[in-house]
Amino acid sequence: MLSRWLWSYAIVLLIPIIVMAVTHLQTQRVIEDEISKANSALLSQLQQEIDNYIDYTYRLSEVISLNPKVSSLIRSQKEIGTAERISIVQLLAEFKAYNITKRYVSGFYIYFHEGDFVLTDSSYYETDMFVQQHLNPIGVSLEQWKGYLMQMHKGSFSTLREFGGERKGTIMQTQSLPLQLGSMPLATLAIELNEEQLMSAISNIQSYNQGNVYILDADNKLLASSEAEGHRERIFDIPRGEGEQRILKTSAMWDGEEVILSYIESGRNNWKYVYVLPARLYSEKAEYVWNMTVLMLAVAAVIGFIIAVLLARKNYSPLRRLVRNVAERSELNLLNNAEANEYDYLEEVLDNALDRYTLMNRTLEKQNKTLRSNLLTRLLKGRVENGFPIAEVLPEHGIKLHSDKFAIVLFYLEDYSGFFRQDEQDAEKKREFVHHIMSNIVEELAAQKHQGWMTEVDEMLACIVNFQQDTSTESALEDLKILTEEAQRFIGNRFHILFTISVSSIHRSSAELPVAYLEALEAMEYRMLLGVQSIIWHNKLQQQKPSYDYSMEMEQKLINNVNAGDFLGATAMLDEIIDSNLAGDNISVDMIRCLMFDMCSTMMKAAMETNMDRSELYEENLQAIRELMSGSTVASMRERMTQFLHKVCGYVDERKKSNKKIRLKESVLAHISENYQSQDLNISTIAEYFSVHPSYLSRYFKEQVGDNLTDYLNKYRVEQSKTLLQQPHIFIRDVSEIVGFYSISTFIRLFKKYEGVTPSVYREGKSN
Repeated sequence: MLSRWLWSYAIVLLIPIIVMAVTHLQTQRVIEDEISKANSALLSQLQQEIDNYIDYTYRLSEVISLNPKVSSLIRSQKEIGTAERISIVQLLAEFKAYNITKRYVSGFYIYFHEGDFVLTDSSYYETDMFVQQHLNPIGVSLEQWKGYLMQMHKGSFSTLREFGGERKGTIMQTQSLPLQLGSMPLATLAIELNEEQLMSAISNIQSYNQGNVYILDADNKLLASSEAEGHRERIFDIPRGEGEQRILKTSAMWDGEEVILSYIESGRNNWKYVYVLPARLYSEKAEYVWNMTVLMLAVAAVIGFIIAVLLARKNYSPLRRLVRNVAERSELNLLNNAEANEYDYLEEVLDNALDRYTLMNRTLEKQNKTLRSNLLTRLLKGRVENGFPIAEVLPEHGIKLHSDKFAIVLFYLEDYSGFFRQDEQDAEKKREFVHHIMSNIVEELAAQKHQGWMTEVDEMLACIVNFQQDTSTESALEDLKILTEEAQRFIGNRFHILFTISVSSIHRSSAELPVAYLEALEAMEYRMLLGVQSIIWHNKLQQQKPSYDYSMEMEQKLINNVNAGDFLGATAMLDEIIDSNLAGDNISVDMIRCLMFDMCSTMMKAAMETNMDRSELYEENLQAIRELMSGSTVASMRERMTQFLHKVCGYVDERKKSNKKIRLKESVLAHISENYQSQDLNISTIAEYFSVHPSYLSRYFKEQVGDNLTDYLNKYRVEQSKTLLQQPHIFIRDVSEIVGFYSISTFIRLFKKYEGVTPSVYREGKSN
């Protein structure tokens, strides 16, 4: 690096001599070009800065315009009811998050024409109050403001002066809503650029020289300038430049003085950024440079090299010490690379440190949420040690109790596929997003009268509801009924998320939270009987009989129908057995589960007598048992058994087509073996590759292999990862990407699901 500095200083010394010898007759022109280039560079910097303002404004306008709550409020603005007010509160919370830094935009608001009210990024206003507080002080009347906003706007920019404002430099973007083509404007979105930041960017250029800066729109209309207020009405005639930098010289006099005009046009919005500089500065600078060059040339030639050597050594010494100190504390070792220099090394070290700092902050934020969730889970499961200071710890996690009355509400997710696009494949991300939505909505519904805190426990979501001090048991139960019904209705209709709810009894101490949780779990068991999308109350459960009716005669009749290939008779017998046991509404969940186990055994016996493949039967039966263990409903098990009966009864016909199907099966397995490392490999892409429908491929693969295609693909990737995990130099994250998993969290969860341990534990076991 020292030698490079010496060469740099030497070149700096030679440049004045060469330039003086070649261009001493053209000093004026050179100085003009340099000043023009400097002006252009400053204008380019200004263009990039303001383009960032405009890009941010467009993105913010798009986010606000496409917000579903905004669209819903536009449609219902004439009649503002409870749901609309809730939506307004939610919008205000979202609006605050949209522009939290206020770096580019000082504020925004939406004027609803028919409702005649204004929704800002922080509050709700009646139109008259908004105009009085925000517009009248700067000279804008209600009629001027309404007259402007009621027009059709398509994201254009203007200033407050266009409709009477006196405020200097304020640029505003207006967009009529809704965005649909041909729609009448029902509302207008107005976004004001940050005036202080905008003028600061302009001042940075103005301070460089004695000129003035102007910002024009595509029609050469003045939007902002650094000039005094009295000169804002200048008329510009700037041609279109297609985003190029131009220098125009004019003999016209501005305020009695000849000026040189530089401008640049933005290729994004066709705005022009103009810099006007007095022409006298060019000649003054040229003459000054000429005199100073002649004066200092001799001195620079004599002592320049000596100074260059001394300065290079002096400047390099601190850098060398800094690099050595950093190298001793850093894991990076770029100095071994002959092509690398100290600056490259320091840049790499700083980038690495900043990345770690960012990762640490994100980790801390996640850990705070995890600690709160862990605390709530421990309270629910009774894993809090005796003497644990609950009253002191809860406020540290933002939890303040209103009373000693509690209830637990459990949410079991049934289906949320309707909320996502078909191409979204990361199940872990989808699950986390759904949990986030449900937690926010349920906590907000609970906070309308009481308060609630959501946490994930045992693959379900649990809400700890804390009631107000004077709430009676009857009122608490009624409020829980309203909360659960509204949550199921709103989340189901709005987000297409289906779930079952169970509710515990009311308890009068935080120490009874584990009891309430067990009650909610017990109630959730009855989801098997009552089906999905139910609301199950623990205090309404009845005493159940500990037996079921499934005689050997019934079992033999079912087997005989299957052996005869009588699908209708077999399904009728299946329905008769299940319906007869459910008819009394007093059979326990455990007994129903036992009945299902017995019937699964019957299904397997019947299929074995038809000489079906036993490994296929084993996988089918094992899957049914897994569904029973995971809380599958009677309706879903009935459907599964019906499908199985249909499969067994059609076995003979299927055998005829087996040769063709086996070839397709082998092709699919080979395709998976060759392409499992691709993160885009899923049932849709495989079905497209073999020109079949995804639902057919899923059903066919399940019949042929025993696993559904997604499970098989995940198991195959996990199996391939086990070989890579035995190589300690490969990081687990890299293993996850190599075998095709989209995220490391999904890889860890699936590896533990199929292998029983995490990848790190598996690696440690293999290394020992």
